[in-house]
Amino acid sequence: MDDMDKGELEELFRQASEGTLPKGFDRFELADKEGETVAHAAARGGHLPAAFDRWELADKEGRTVAHEAARGGHLPAGFDRWELANRDWWTVAHAAAEGGHLPADFDRWELADRAWWTVAHAAAEGGHLPAGFDRWELADRAWWTVAHAAARGGHLPAGFNRWELADKEGRTVAHEAARGGHLPAGFDRFELADKDGWTVTHAAARGGHLPAGFDRFELAD
Repeated sequence: MDDMDKGELEELFRQASEGTLPKGFDRFELADKEGETVAHAAARGGHLPAAFDRWELADKEGRTVAHEAARGGHLPAGFDRWELANRDWWTVAHAAAEGGHLPADFDRWELADRAWWTVAHAAAEGGHLPAGFDRWELADRAWWTVAHAAARGGHLPAGFNRWELADKEGRTVAHEAARGGHLPAGFDRFELADKDGWTVTHAAARGGHLPAGFDRFELAD
């Protein structure tokens, strides 16, 4: 805390979070016992000055000011330090992707954390992948693909046809879409099965998502 007492630091954090720091304030590195800085607090609400460039300031978990700004869509135009990562290798790009805050020309989808969860996975879960995205096979350590992540929330594009992509247990993208009722009209690959014989039919049936007229009830694990 440098030469500042706890109360003074707390006041600076309050001002930073509200965007009321004094004009010309430049002690953004002041930090609490967890390593979170005044810059983190300002970044959270989009209150960093236009000339701010100390994006690498990090707390004890390695979470940078850039991570905090990215979460709320507060990074400046032209920001290019997407690879900054915390201790789990979770990058600034991951943080931005979760909220749909990546720039239109972003193309570093393969950036991955320790579990090989990519920026594309993070974007896919919230339906934030761009039109024309085609790297559905990017997978984490369990072979869970970007397509699986998108399918979970019903975010696969019309015309998607790579239903057989499977994780290590044989669970396909179709299984994941079926669980939430997100299979397209006319889907006909209900026989796709995981390693235990659990089919897409089973996955759809459990949630009451089989189509009207379905008659393949003989499918069994």
